[in-house]
Amino acid sequence: MAWIKASDGSIVDKNGKVVFFSARRFINDICNGNCCFICGAKPEEKPFNEEHVFPEWLLRRYNLFARTITLPNGQKMRYARHTVPCCAECNSLMGNEIEERISSVIDGKPDSIQNFLANGGSLELFVWLGLIYLKLHLKDRTYRTEPDQRIPSGMIADDYDWDLLHHIHTVVRCFYVPTIIEANVMGSLLVLPCRQDGSPDRFDFAQFHFGQTMMLRLGEAAIFVVFNDSTGALRFFQENKLAKITGPINELQAREIMTEFALLNMHLKERPVFRSELDMGNEQHKIVAHLPDRPELQEWNYELRGLMLWNIFEYAWPQLRFAGVTRDKVERAILGGKLSVLFDDKGNFIGSTTNSIE
Repeated sequence: MAWIKASDGSIVDKNGKVVFFSARRFINDICNGNCCFICGAKPEEKPFNEEHVFPEWLLRRYNLFARTITLPNGQKMRYARHTVPCCAECNSLMGNEIEERISSVIDGKPDSIQNFLANGGSLELFVWLGLIYLKLHLKDRTYRTEPDQRIPSGMIADDYDWDLLHHIHTVVRCFYVPTIIEANVMGSLLVLPCRQDGSPDRFDFAQFHFGQTMMLRLGEAAIFVVFNDSTGALRFFQENKLAKITGPINELQAREIMTEFALLNMHLKERPVFRSELDMGNEQHKIVAHLPDRPELQEWNYELRGLMLWNIFEYAWPQLRFAGVTRDKVERAILGGKLSVLFDDKGNFIGSTTNSIE
């Protein structure tokens, strides 16, 4: 038997290559350790270099090297310095197997990405997005919750549930270890055309850890992804809202849609259960998902929606304008969970920069 089960539950091949990381090994070696996040090698075992959280070609294309990302603690960090350790071998492999192909597809046009998905590229895009999401969380291990060094503080990532990322880690390693991934393992993935309303920025991103959701706005395209819902959020969004979006969205509407995806995922009454099936004799790794027969949502939590919108719109307060409405009324509307910059009070898509609150 070429594959061996380690004492921690991981599976390794005859050369010591980790085929499958157990949750325990993933948390110990990757999340709390300093091993390569793909192969699990230690820095003293192989040459290491720095892997950008957002790939270099993306930073070049959207002129992000000198710009800053806002961390969960409010601190700003240059994109050029937003990196995680990775062994040189895996870094090169990611470039060849993932980044080269995705960089040729991401040209800022929604049609290019839609055509890529229609021609079977969904898993590749899902893996690419998952790698960014994973690296974002691993990088937060290095930042203090309280930036002021005089104040005792833990790290931002101390609050993360690493078990939630184990599934993502298992999926995104499919370019490193041949893996069969059943279709229903895929999460929600949606691309919408996006317009610029008074903002020169062609790039934006946002994410919710507990909603396992991320949004990337790249030029005229906005990409939304949920990593652990087996498309549950997308189904409910399609049933209730997608058809009402009759034109390109703006940057704030993109953030509201991402919030809706996260909320839908968090409100699923029964969650998908993911499992790795490992055929030791035939050396085959397959990821499967077990789904409820009839997906349902729990009772909607408007207070949670309000808090999430407040968080996701915080950066834009200086630019937000609501004609004839006081700031206090805007605040109450947001925290009450009823505000929408996507639809007006009659449920019609808002196709301009003017938003109304009743």
